[in-house]
Amino acid sequence: MNCIGIDVSKQTLVTYDGKKERVFPNTTGLAELVSFVRRKGKGVAIVFEPTSTYSRRLETLCRQERIRCCYLNPRVIPHLREVAQERSKTDRSDAELLYQYGQEKAKAEARLLQRDPIAHALSAILSCYKAAQKARVTCQGVLEALRHDPDTPPELLTELKEQIVHLKAWEKKELNRAEGVVRADKEASSALGQLLSICGVGPVTAITLIGLFRRYPNTNRKQVVALVGLDPVERQSGSSVRGKPRISKRGSPEIRKLLYEVTLPAARYNPSIKAVYHRLKAKGKPEKVARIAAARKLLLMAHAIYKSRESYNAIKGETT
Repeated sequence: MNCIGIDVSKQTLVTYDGKKERVFPNTTGLAELVSFVRRKGKGVAIVFEPTSTYSRRLETLCRQERIRCCYLNPRVIPHLREVAQERSKTDRSDAELLYQYGQEKAKAEARLLQRDPIAHALSAILSCYKAAQKARVTCQGVLEALRHDPDTPPELLTELKEQIVHLKAWEKKELNRAEGVVRADKEASSALGQLLSICGVGPVTAITLIGLFRRYPNTNRKQVVALVGLDPVERQSGSSVRGKPRISKRGSPEIRKLLYEVTLPAARYNPSIKAVYHRLKAKGKPEKVARIAAARKLLLMAHAIYKSRESYNAIKGETT
């Protein structure tokens, strides 16, 4: 298989094609890398790890040039290094390991990258929303602490209050912007209404889930639970090692936290979630276990509603 392993960093892209290591600048357009890849021919596949914003240029290149990719989970490389008995970790060694993985797996796993503009726009907008929310909560905590100190200058308290008002306005602005992006698309707008029909789900949760479902449109129930890190994992070996089952926490921590928080109102007003929560509590399960199960139930319910295009009331909460 003709493939290229690429280790992505902020400033450079270190490549290995089975013969030679090459270093290209990670700059807008990736002109030098484009020329190199085109010389390799149409059958080439690229293997790389997504590294947040640093790999975005490479992803764009692969989409524009229609290059098949292996989008490798960053957790895989450390294990590949152990199998290869590599003691050193360098950009070159990582590129070589990615190349070796591609030689074995690219033929079966390489695919064309797809991009959903609505999902990407929502991701960026919600990042700003969370930043504003985090800053507001911080300011409110500082204000609460300083308010009880008689030596605090009054003007400082005034400035903090003004800043909190400003941050609340920023939060509202970003939420309205996200809702506007969703409403501008007929399919997404319909999905928003359907998800909002679920008792306990508000605009932030619904918009966040729409972004998740659009980014991974072909996921099944098991996969969508894993994407949020709510999938159970076991640790067992022989008769001496038998750990308690727990969730993997390998998915999106932001979405997992949001779903966990939503279980409080959902367990009160949503009959399906309430039944799951109280059944586990009646069995003596800890609060955290009951709420995690409720969060998983809520996610699966939302996913089923998104797939079926029916509202929660239409299916009478019977989604399992």
